[in-house]
Amino acid sequence: ECQRAKFAACASDRKTVVLELDEARETLCVWYWPVNDDGEHVVPSDLASHQKFHQFRGPRCLCGFIDDDENSSYHCEAVIVVLTWGPHVGEYVACCASSKCGYIVFIEQIHQSSGLPIKNYLRCNPDEARPHEIVFLDRNGTYFNKNCVWQSDTIGFVQ
Repeated sequence: ECQRAKFAACASDRKTVVLELDEARETLCVWYWPVNDDGEHVVPSDLASHQKFHQFRGPRCLCGFIDDDENSSYHCEAVIVVLTWGPHVGEYVACCASSKCGYIVFIEQIHQSSGLPIKNYLRCNPDEARPHEIVFLDRNGTYFNKNCVWQSDTIGFVQ
């Protein structure tokens, strides 16, 4: 639990790189920001649509780190939402889709930084399976898909 809290704080504090849980679920690693065909950073509001046609996933939250299932290899993908109140109102963040691990990264600020690690992800084949819609679970046990508008009394998001 202490290590997860340290990871969450470390990921949140970064200003020039997005950190995610590594595939082995042991430490943090760099998540490479996608670029379009012209080499420009995909803006946060376009990440979901870019993902539909390219072979990439959003950053992994820390749920895989606290998951006790040794056989679990699923990608705990963070949801991309917009803050609706607080000092960063209107900014995009990546946060835990189940609201349980404390992962939150201020991607609005990071995506404009120079030196941001980037990658031009390959396009999906027309017959390739598309990523599933991310479902966000608030602390009251209510499910929302990433396309609906809602507010949470814990952080306050709008997609």
